[in-house]
Amino acid sequence: MKPLYQNLTGVLLSLAMMVVAPIASAAEKTPQAIVEQATTDMLAIVKKHNAAGKKTDAYYADVQKTLDAVVDFPFIAKAVMRKSAKTATPEQIEKFTTVFKNGLIKTYAKGLANYADSEIKTLPVTMAADATRVSVDQEVSDKGATHKLSYTLRKDNGEWKLINVVLNGVNLGESFTSQFDQAMIKNDKNIDKVIETWLAAN
Repeated sequence: MKPLYQNLTGVLLSLAMMVVAPIASAAEKTPQAIVEQATTDMLAIVKKHNAAGKKTDAYYADVQKTLDAVVDFPFIAKAVMRKSAKTATPEQIEKFTTVFKNGLIKTYAKGLANYADSEIKTLPVTMAADATRVSVDQEVSDKGATHKLSYTLRKDNGEWKLINVVLNGVNLGESFTSQFDQAMIKNDKNIDKVIETWLAAN
């Protein structure tokens, strides 16, 4: 069976991560403002590199740089590992985080180029002044279909970062966690083997 992130459609991985981009003053902006600006910036990367026709090292580097700026990959990786993160060594956690991030970025960068001309609407957000987590919803229209996205952002040390995405009812965080659990069972709870399997899939 292929890993989940290979079985997910291009639209799922492309649209799911389209929210993110480098925002220098992200900590000072509302989650809604971050999503709106980030969407514009990420699509600009596609057009800059003509990524639909050629996916160069420079294109992948720009995508990685933007994602690193606002996605909390360490938080997501630990959430995916769930209980295993408590028994894993710091080195194993760090290695899985790197492998997980690289795989997601590569898949996302390849799929993103197909949706540069989509019509995207960010819905108004209501949040408490002391909120530390908030969901920002978008509607993405592409080729006659409308996709509903919900982004979860977490505030840590005064900075908002993306930690999960739900697309048309599919929770990516839960999906990746389920994939990791299945890999642990298949590999007799050997975290190193799970990491090797995840790496090989990329």
